[in-house]
Amino acid sequence: MVEQQYDSKTIFLHWLSAFCIFLLWSLGQGIDQVPSGFYKINVRSFHICIGALFFFVMMYRFYWRMQVKNQSDNLIRTSMSLTEKYKRSFHYLLYLLVILTLLLGLIAVWYRGVNMFNLFKIPGVDVNNKFLRRLLVTIHAYLANGLMIAAGLHLAVALWHHFVKKDMVLIKMLPARKTELAS
Repeated sequence: MVEQQYDSKTIFLHWLSAFCIFLLWSLGQGIDQVPSGFYKINVRSFHICIGALFFFVMMYRFYWRMQVKNQSDNLIRTSMSLTEKYKRSFHYLLYLLVILTLLLGLIAVWYRGVNMFNLFKIPGVDVNNKFLRRLLVTIHAYLANGLMIAAGLHLAVALWHHFVKKDMVLIKMLPARKTELAS
């Protein structure tokens, strides 16, 4: 069995987050490619719904992380290596980018107002201020692109650990196989 494997909930939340980030970014990239009307409203509505759900997933993930006290890397550590400091700082950057992207997306929805699946409308605070609406959406897009770059670096480092260093960093974040659980 893999030493110090993360628990199943932490692994599930990690991969759910990765999936949501990729799905939301892909939908966000595609919104402007979809013709106006029914399809654009539905793509944008789906993007907003997944983003709102993902916000709550991240709040739960932060709660869970505090509950398990970061499992393999203790929160309170007096002497950390430079590598450990970089690792921790990068994870905080990922979390910050996720939260800022989600919050700015939700603020943009609240500010501009949105037709949700042609079923109901989220009223906008100042729908006539096109400059601020465009600014919020643009910053949201830049943050999302920055998040994808950071997630790509995160993936690259995990693969480097696996194929170059040949350590168990990536394996610890994969779900345990039934044969490993039995031993």
